[in-house]
Amino acid sequence: MVIDFILAFKQLLVQQDEEAFNKFYMETVDIFFRYLRSNYFIDEDDMQDIIADFYIKCWNGFPTFDLDQNFSGRVWSVFKNTLKDFWKKKWETAFSEIDLDDEITFEDSLEDEEDFTQILDNEYTYEQIQQAMYNLDEISKEIISLKYIEDKSYGEISGILWISQDLVRQRCSRALKALKVKLWW
Repeated sequence: MVIDFILAFKQLLVQQDEEAFNKFYMETVDIFFRYLRSNYFIDEDDMQDIIADFYIKCWNGFPTFDLDQNFSGRVWSVFKNTLKDFWKKKWETAFSEIDLDDEITFEDSLEDEEDFTQILDNEYTYEQIQQAMYNLDEISKEIISLKYIEDKSYGEISGILWISQDLVRQRCSRALKALKVKLWW
């Protein structure tokens, strides 16, 4: 009985039934807001933009939805892709505002990884490292975690985060510089 109801509900969504979509929205919107609030430092306006983009993508994508697929998995996949799109837009804006008059090359902006290895060779407490990492933005934390905890290559991190390897290196370098300052002072 419940399975028949769920299948019928999915069919209504695939047919873009507005009432079913409204029910879907009302039942899920709090879940996605809570997810964003608990996992990212994003202001309320950006969260609302992400959520709005997500539901538009869902509405537009439901007609192509295969009813045999995992519904929850598909919805979360759309949400994660929407979140990735948000970060891509954020980075494009930030890099478009860079003053290109500076004569610093990309290579000059990179922190030497050996310096970071020296930092790690010191015996810092978990709390000291956690406090130093607290001030990093979420993407930098993710990159540092992937690179130095999960031992991923820049290419692997690039694939995971959907950003260029050069951007991964640059973000990693900036994060290392920030950590070095926090841990050495």
